[in-house]
Amino acid sequence: MKIYGTTTSPYVRRVRVVAAEVGEPIERVDTATAAGMAALREVSPIRKVPVAIVDGGQALFDSHAIVDWLTARRGWGGLAPPGEWVWESNVLNAVDGALESVMQLFHLRRDGVAIDGTSFAERQLERTDAIFAWLATQLRPREPLGLVEVAVIAALDWMDFRQSYPTERAAALGWLREAWRERPSLVATRPHL
Repeated sequence: MKIYGTTTSPYVRRVRVVAAEVGEPIERVDTATAAGMAALREVSPIRKVPVAIVDGGQALFDSHAIVDWLTARRGWGGLAPPGEWVWESNVLNAVDGALESVMQLFHLRRDGVAIDGTSFAERQLERTDAIFAWLATQLRPREPLGLVEVAVIAALDWMDFRQSYPTERAAALGWLREAWRERPSLVATRPHL
């Protein structure tokens, strides 16, 4: 499987963790470079990472679709298979919502847009706070590690890496990151440049 993405994207990281856990080798095309972005544009009209090229050259445009493909092909490996589908879908969508809010702020700041202190920025932070507060009521220690835990860890680690959201505001989820800090698939995929 070929993955288009960066080592910093939390969505790419989800896929990389699942691939490692199920034993699927991946070839990564680094989209942090001009050549990598050009290659991404050739395979995906939405220009969003991750994109996977799988059997027969089929492109998958989203981390959810890629994870579905991986687990349908390889099973769940060392990860907990989904339990209650509605609950897990809601948790994953909530994590994605927090990431979307914080990523909007990150990209606007990186592009030089003065957004701090604006009502837009405050709404995004309040939304993220509300999501993490809700997640803290939903997640409990369990074995083995599951996709929802991977998604939360990837999101919080990215927010720390990019200094885009003060994750101490999500301190109620600190136990989750600590519980899986040494998991090889999570260690090998921590965001870096």
